Amino acid sequence: MMPVTNLPVVQKEMIRYGMTIYLALGLVGNICNCIMFTRHPYRHSASSIYFLSFSIFAIIYLLWAVVPFIHTLNYPDLQTQSVLFCKVRLYGIHVLGQYLRYLVVFSCVDRFIVTRIDVRIRSLTSVSMAKKLVIILCVIWLLFPIHMPILMNIRAGVCGMFGLYKLIYAIYQILVAGILPPVLMSILSTLTIRSLHQRHGALGRHRQIDRYLMRMVTAQVIVNIITSIPYSVNLLYGAITYYVVDKSAQRIEIEAFITFATQFLVFLISVTSFYLFLLTSKRFRNDFFRVLVKGWNKYMLRRVQIIPLNEHNNAAKIIVGRSRTNPLKCKSFQLQLKHPS
Repeated sequence: MMPVTNLPVVQKEMIRYGMTIYLALGLVGNICNCIMFTRHPYRHSASSIYFLSFSIFAIIYLLWAVVPFIHTLNYPDLQTQSVLFCKVRLYGIHVLGQYLRYLVVFSCVDRFIVTRIDVRIRSLTSVSMAKKLVIILCVIWLLFPIHMPILMNIRAGVCGMFGLYKLIYAIYQILVAGILPPVLMSILSTLTIRSLHQRHGALGRHRQIDRYLMRMVTAQVIVNIITSIPYSVNLLYGAITYYVVDKSAQRIEIEAFITFATQFLVFLISVTSFYLFLLTSKRFRNDFFRVLVKGWNKYMLRRVQIIPLNEHNNAAKIIVGRSRTNPLKCKSFQLQLKHPS
């Protein structure tokens, strides 16, 4: 069927260029995050464990969610042809997306605990505890949405939810992705900022580090809120209007494009973290530039020793000695030339 609007063409171009840029920037940024958060100054912080886990899952999320979209530009959509692929792909996208959201929530919890004045409360957070919580989070979100691959199916060439489950899933998605994470992030961020202002007796250096980490977490919180709400609202709209049978072709194309646009926004969660860290944290920015310079000097620059040759085949010999009294001082310098007869 021929499209009645230009929106399908716009969507195709957004996939071709927008998602390709997403993939490139996201992979580069998250790999840089992995390098930074495995370095000595960062790996001893619980927040760094959450940031590192976030970056690893973001790489998997980009490959799992974005690459199939790009694949459909030149090949048939496997999601509409294989029921198994339909179930597994959407289930994987949901699970990985929840990992990213709730890792940010855990980062907010950690920032709140660290900035408390009470030493006993601050002792609740540690690197070992952060690793355990990441593992627990993985198990929870592998099991909790297990209903998705069971109840999803393909109908009329569309992979998704149908009937009453479409409404139930929309409500579920709004609660676990659109309401709970942003509310928790907002409350914890507000409490953390208050704690930072109350710590007047702490050392200035530690307060500064806390502020830098708090800015990094806050930037992630803002992106999560901006991207999650439109997607959840669109899900609710789709569920409410599911039984409307007299939709025009133009309305169907508009709704399909809005659904795609909200998904396009959600993918920002996995792309922007590294660039937000660069913008919001001076310490992270300076450390990253030092790593770049060190890597450039170590792997890119090569010391080249140039030995000049005389055009007339003169033999040059340079003898450089060092004084016994001063090892850095040259002892002798001799130049012997053999002239042709």
